[in-house]
Amino acid sequence: MSLKKIAQLEADLEEMKMNKEVEISRLAANMAIEANLKIAKKNDDLEAQLRTQIMEVREGKAKIGELDGKINALQSKNFDLETQINRTMNLSDPGEWSYLAKTASWYKVIDQYMTFDGAEAYCASRRIDLVSIHSQEENDFVCELAETLVSSKTASSLDGFWIGLKRNPDKGNAFEWTDGSSVDFIYWDSEEPGSNTHAKFWSSDGIWGTSHPTNHFPFICKRNSQFS
Repeated sequence: MSLKKIAQLEADLEEMKMNKEVEISRLAANMAIEANLKIAKKNDDLEAQLRTQIMEVREGKAKIGELDGKINALQSKNFDLETQINRTMNLSDPGEWSYLAKTASWYKVIDQYMTFDGAEAYCASRRIDLVSIHSQEENDFVCELAETLVSSKTASSLDGFWIGLKRNPDKGNAFEWTDGSSVDFIYWDSEEPGSNTHAKFWSSDGIWGTSHPTNHFPFICKRNSQFS
């Protein structure tokens, strides 16, 4: 083979290598462009989703704000209604039933001295219960009713008033309300509950104590429904 042919072959080979490198570079550039386009499209999709989510959050906050406003308005109306109802209650005559809007219940102080069982039977015969107390507000309300009786009739705050709380010997002598409601509020005197089994309270301060069930005290009845 002549030197001329060899030189030509080398030149052709070098050209093929250059063409191959150019083609590889072109393919790499195309792949990079396609990858960038895919990334850009994905970013656009993510941005669109983010904008949608931001709009939904803003709309949700606006709706929550509207609901908060409505709730506040309803709470304000309810408070005004409770205040109005409580103000209309006549507490000067303990012979009348008195209503507490907070508990939606009616209360009556009975100016009769009875044993605990007698007081419980008195209430049960009228399809009501000895009072159960579940908050400081309710305790204060019942205390006010009892104190009205003390100031107007023969009962004495030193005697106390039966409430519907007594020990259950079948449950480790735990105290239970006779109406079956949960014991979620207590207001015992510092040395109570003692060894006695049935609860009473003093109208002077609303503090609870215990007494033997055969002792005689006035008492408070409660009705947990619309009074009619």
